[in-house]
Amino acid sequence: MRLAIITHPLDRRMGSGFFAALRRPQPFYQIDAILAAARAQGLRWFYTDPGQPFKPADAAFLHVDMSLIPQDYLHLAARYPRVINGAVADIRKRHISRNLLDPASDWTGPVLVKSNLNVGGKPEAFLARKAALQSGRTLPMTDPPAYQWFASLTDVPDAVWQDPTRVVERYLPEKRGTDNVLRVWSFLGSYERCNWYSADEIIIKARHITAFGPSEVPDEIRAERERLGFDYGKFDFAITPDGPVLYDANRTPGYLFSRPEFMAAEAPVMLAALRQLVQG
Repeated sequence: MRLAIITHPLDRRMGSGFFAALRRPQPFYQIDAILAAARAQGLRWFYTDPGQPFKPADAAFLHVDMSLIPQDYLHLAARYPRVINGAVADIRKRHISRNLLDPASDWTGPVLVKSNLNVGGKPEAFLARKAALQSGRTLPMTDPPAYQWFASLTDVPDAVWQDPTRVVERYLPEKRGTDNVLRVWSFLGSYERCNWYSADEIIIKARHITAFGPSEVPDEIRAERERLGFDYGKFDFAITPDGPVLYDANRTPGYLFSRPEFMAAEAPVMLAALRQLVQG
C-alpha cells in the first residue's frame, strides 16, 4: 500500500525518508503513531500538498489541520482513487453543531460562547506565524478565545452576536454527581475507542480530570459521524437528560503524549483498520 498524506506545507510533519527514520522525529498528531507503525511494516507513504507535483498512490489521507480546508487541497484529494476523510472539509461549529442559538431563540437555559473555529483557531494561528517567519515578519503569540458561560441568552453581550468568529450554543451538560462529564470517541474506519471523563469544571481539560472509564457510543453519535462523513477523527460528546449531544468534531486528533505506550500499542490496530478502508 502506498499512501499520500495531504497536509499543509507549513504544518508539523513527521519525516518520511530514510534519514528521518534514523532521527526518530517527535510525534505531534495521532497519525504520526500510525505512520510509525506503517514504516515498521514496510508500507510506503509520503506527504504532499497542492504546491507539489502530483504523485500517485493507492489512497490519500486528507490531514489538513484547519477548520475549513481550502479548495485546492480538496481538488488534489479528488485525484486519488480513495480518500480518507475526503468528505470532511468543514468542521467549524456553524457546520457541525446542532445546538446553535441566535438572539431570537426561545431557549431559556444557560449558554456557552465558543470560537467558530476548531480548537479556538490555534492551528490557523500556528500556520500564520510560520508563514510570517518565512517572510521575515513575526506575529505575536495569542491565546485562543476562552469559553464563556452565561446564565441565559439575555446575558450574552451584543459584541458576541456581532462577532462572526464566535458562536452561542445551548449549554447541555452531563452530570455524574456534582461533576461534569465529557465522553471522547476516537475512530478510524472500524477501529474505535471511547471513554468518559469527569471533573468539577464546565470545560473539562486533562488537568481537571478526577475519574474516567470506558463508554459506549450511542447510536445518535454514530449517526452524527455518518452525517458529517468522517472516516477518521475524534468526537467529544455527552449523554444529557435530553439525549446524546455532540460537542466537537476533530479530524486531526493529537498524539497522547501522556500515554506513549498506549499510542504505540494502538497504532498497529489503527493501521489494520486503515488498510481495510483503503482496500474496501
